[in-house]
Amino acid sequence: MAKSDIAVIQLLWDIINQKTGEIGNVDFLPQKPAFDQVSQIEQALPRSTPEEQGVSSLFISDMVNELAASRNIHMHQIMVLRHGKVIYEGGFDPYPAGIWHVTYSMCKSFTGMAVGLLIDDGKLSLDDKLTDILAEDWAATRVNILTVLRFRNITVRDLLTMSAGVAFNETGAISGNNWVRNYFESTDKFEPGTKFEYNSMNSLMLSAIVTKITGLTMFDFLKERVFTPMGITKVFWETSPRGLTKGGWGMFITEEDAAKLGLLYMNYGKWNGMQLISGDWVRASTTRQIDTGSDENPEYGYHVWMDCRPDSFCYNGMLGQNVHCYRDIDMIIVTNAGNEEVFQSGNMTSILRKYISEPYHPSDMPLPKNSLTAARLRDCKGMCERSLVLQTPIIRGGWGRGHDGSVRPISSEQSYKEFINKIDGTSWKMEQTGIGLFPLIMQVVHNNYTNGISALKFRRDKGILHIDFTEGQQIHSLPVGFTKGRHTQINMNGEEYLAGVTGRFSSNEDDIPVLSLRIAFIEEATERQLRIYFTDDDTIELHWNESPGDVIITDTIEMITVGSGNTNPLITQLVGKMNPEVMSRAMQNTIEPVVKAKLMV
Repeated sequence: MAKSDIAVIQLLWDIINQKTGEIGNVDFLPQKPAFDQVSQIEQALPRSTPEEQGVSSLFISDMVNELAASRNIHMHQIMVLRHGKVIYEGGFDPYPAGIWHVTYSMCKSFTGMAVGLLIDDGKLSLDDKLTDILAEDWAATRVNILTVLRFRNITVRDLLTMSAGVAFNETGAISGNNWVRNYFESTDKFEPGTKFEYNSMNSLMLSAIVTKITGLTMFDFLKERVFTPMGITKVFWETSPRGLTKGGWGMFITEEDAAKLGLLYMNYGKWNGMQLISGDWVRASTTRQIDTGSDENPEYGYHVWMDCRPDSFCYNGMLGQNVHCYRDIDMIIVTNAGNEEVFQSGNMTSILRKYISEPYHPSDMPLPKNSLTAARLRDCKGMCERSLVLQTPIIRGGWGRGHDGSVRPISSEQSYKEFINKIDGTSWKMEQTGIGLFPLIMQVVHNNYTNGISALKFRRDKGILHIDFTEGQQIHSLPVGFTKGRHTQINMNGEEYLAGVTGRFSSNEDDIPVLSLRIAFIEEATERQLRIYFTDDDTIELHWNESPGDVIITDTIEMITVGSGNTNPLITQLVGKMNPEVMSRAMQNTIEPVVKAKLMV
């Protein structure tokens, strides 16, 4: 059994058993800085109205309203461009517009840009062999002769088209510190170049190639050649434990700067008259290079997906991070979201394609001003930016027991403010301490694991309810907004994250007061939900959940164990012996744990 397979199983087991601290095999060093909310976007895009650019405000408001109204879609931000001008931008409470956002695999397209620059410079070719470029890394590995023969055929082109055929995939990011060596020590699955199989570690290897040739991290190389000339300064990209830009994930960028990178390729590598990347490279990257085998997204270029219109393309990341570029109508739509969606396959993409696919075509000329449709668009934007979680007073039910042990009802006149008075200043000790504020996906992706919440405290400060969570040696203070999300900065083991919290008071069918919290990590695609049941004077019950939830996490676990990246027969045999119902319940309890806490006197 490979070391990476053992590491994956161990991590899965530790997560199920709510272990805390650095439970993975990867060394953790804090990387992520706080987002700069003060300085302005450099080289900001021009703003315009939809009608001035030939688009009806009604078209945009209908599309945004439908996205916002869907129960299965969790929009964070959206931006629409026509003729290089921003004609709509907005956030969805508690996610404000203008904050950088995790990209997941969207950044793979930027990795492709770095490779294209080296090809333009004559320092690299598509047919160069991976083992020749990284000969020192290759020589340090221990592999069998059959793997040697296959791996020697992997080219830069194969990495770009996701056809390298190497089994070491995304799960390798939790298996150890030397991902390049582990890639070379992995097994092969098919002849390079013969089949499409998505693998983020192909992007990591491209990043390693860029560093080998330039002596710079790929992030620094792109900053020098692309980001700085375009005024893209509000950007951050995580590195591997050995200091390589991750390449396939780990990037944070604002929607506006992501839109600029869409415009760069829309304009065949030109920015403000400067040819930053050759038009030939852009054309090749945004043209079908391999069939994916997917009916919804059948074509892939050089780290770029083809989109739904002629001569269209997309920078795509899971859960709804996209830059959709439509050359034939000169439009770009940028999305950030937290959907159960991968590879442009989900409800959000279906709605976008319903509006933007052929035969839709905006006007080539400006449209007349229309005060009614303009007002409707303003109302749409305002509704999205206001919280839909409205305060519900506690009409019935209560907290506390009567003399006979029954639940004592609270009178109908008692408002949620009086209830806050009741819990103000109370502290509670958790009976289990293996749960953290971070959703599981965030913990695994950023290698930043919880130290476990041991206590919480309710307190009122200047009329605002705060909940202080003691997690490890840190206290995270969350202000709760009851009509609109309230924001705060959280330091999680040395990394800064912006959180937005909305709350709602109600009572359940047993007349027990419930405080429901939505804890949104503004720069991320995942968030926590928490329902606190005030069962009696000295006990509360915390019901945790996260979004996107069990579907994405269960699919990820399946991929880890028996999915596309794992061909180890011992893993398959082990998983085959597991009771599926037991495994399902264990994962459900991991994703949706219920924990009690006792009043501290």
